[in-house]
Amino acid sequence: MAAVSLAIVGKNNQPLYLREFVPEVGAFPDESVLFGLSQSLPPLPPPTTFRNGIFQCSLKQEFLLHAALDRFEELSGPPPGYGWRNRPGADGMFMGLLGVVDELRIYGYCTTTKIKFFLIVEDEALSKQQQKNADEDIKNLLKSLHQLYVEDLLNPFKSLDDLTILSERFEAQLLNYIAAFNQSEGMI
Repeated sequence: MAAVSLAIVGKNNQPLYLREFVPEVGAFPDESVLFGLSQSLPPLPPPTTFRNGIFQCSLKQEFLLHAALDRFEELSGPPPGYGWRNRPGADGMFMGLLGVVDELRIYGYCTTTKIKFFLIVEDEALSKQQQKNADEDIKNLLKSLHQLYVEDLLNPFKSLDDLTILSERFEAQLLNYIAAFNQSEGMI
């Protein structure tokens, strides 16, 4: 199971952070070698960039994140959709699996201040116990990312007018969490 993308959405559904995690160059064999082609095409730019003050993901990832937001609105609305709320203990903020699309699973986490975290991971065929363990690992990752978000907000030099996350420290620590999650089969 590997993290594919992450979105942090504000309480008014404005994107605070979008990121698609693209494998590094050389992580996979060159397609031209795989298919016996003699020459390769020039590499495409990574699908996640920051341009003109706006984070960008691939269109597929943006679609999935919008679908997750719709599912969240459905679950957090009036009865009978509010079943995830009011759970005791630390599980109260973890919304769990919001949806499955193709080979991807979308998980949600909502803070008490209505900041929403959506994590898209690659789907694998897992037994019931393995899936339960994977859900626990994802919940722990989202808790860690929530703590990282809080630390970013507590920065005294952060502008209160713009809540978009632009911190290099946040980015570096987030990538460390994601790399640890992806390399250890979800165990962080």
